[in-house]
Amino acid sequence: MSAQGIESMEAKRRRGEKSATSEGAIPLEVLDCAFCFDPLKPPVFQCRVGHVICSSCHHKLRKKDNCHVCAITGGYNRCIAFDHILESIKVSCSNSIYGCTIKTHYYQQEEHEKSCPHAPCFCPEPGCGFAGSTAQLQRHLTVDHMLPATAFAYGYSFTLHMQEGMRVLHRKEEGGPLFLAKFTLVPPFGNAISILCIHPHVVTENHRFECDVDFYSRTMGWHQHSNFQIISTNLSNGFPGEEASYTFVVPKISSDPHTTTTRLLIRPPKITCP
Repeated sequence: MSAQGIESMEAKRRRGEKSATSEGAIPLEVLDCAFCFDPLKPPVFQCRVGHVICSSCHHKLRKKDNCHVCAITGGYNRCIAFDHILESIKVSCSNSIYGCTIKTHYYQQEEHEKSCPHAPCFCPEPGCGFAGSTAQLQRHLTVDHMLPATAFAYGYSFTLHMQEGMRVLHRKEEGGPLFLAKFTLVPPFGNAISILCIHPHVVTENHRFECDVDFYSRTMGWHQHSNFQIISTNLSNGFPGEEASYTFVVPKISSDPHTTTTRLLIRPPKITCP
């Protein structure tokens, strides 16, 4: 190999080392479509001047002969170079501060964050600004706020003692959503129980947890039963108001914990095959 060829290869090697070790930053908005302003994803189209749009917007354009930004004629063509740029850039999840280590293509970031398990839930205690994953929130509520906690398993009933305030309900196995039970005195009727599923993402009605509550009074021979779907929330606005409360009211005859029993059973959402 000639000296010139060896020198050329060495120059390429040095450029490769530099590109691998140096970091550059570009404003992410330059990777957005100039028409819908959503993140661009391959295939990308550009006009003769260089204004780029996503394929979805390109298909929707009624007139493709003129650029909708600069009105130059000549239509749009594929921009393979921009496709390569989009495929080469990965960004961290915005929930990285809460423990997410996933990096996605910029145009996939929003979709990932819709279901990211590290998305934050918030502390419902007034004046507390804590935010974190459900596991972090559980530790915060039980350690920092010293809320009582009860472990349970899906599909198995467990006893819940009436005590005004909030109680953390968590699975015996690690992972999954967290639950909060709140007891509120509602004169003259008795004690109201509110059960919430603490989840970082919106849970549709067909995917909500179900709860059975049974109240027994041995002295009065009283049995009361209720079944309901549990509302989910990330507690970003604190504990929901009355519209999410009072899912079950225990009458005043329950004042003696030795003669009354309140049992709960939480069922996971039913998953149906399409």
